[in-house]
Amino acid sequence: MAQSLLILVTKPPYGFEEAFAGLRAGLGMLASGQVPVSSALLVGEGTLNAVAAQRPDAIKMPSNVEAINDLLDFEAKVYVVREDLLHAAGDVPLLEGVEVIDWAKARQIMDAHDLINTF
Repeated sequence: MAQSLLILVTKPPYGFEEAFAGLRAGLGMLASGQVPVSSALLVGEGTLNAVAAQRPDAIKMPSNVEAINDLLDFEAKVYVVREDLLHAAGDVPLLEGVEVIDWAKARQIMDAHDLINTF
């Protein structure tokens, strides 16, 4: 059995199903005890999932903010790659608890997990 799962989110929070499904898959695996450690790494346009000022209700979409906060409540780590965030959104406030890292640290995090699922 795998000891750790990394959810790699590459898609923006709205307009695609991947980010929604990925974050909830990680949460489900962690909450059910299928993996003792689950983390999320937000890269590329996936970094937009960590932006604090989201209004999914305005476009009648479910909120990925809730999934990220639930992961954090389960003591999962949620990381966002700084370079990708700056390219996608600029210097914007992020959800509390999300850790900003560089690509060198992101590679270390990927190496440290048994499984990586990309969404």
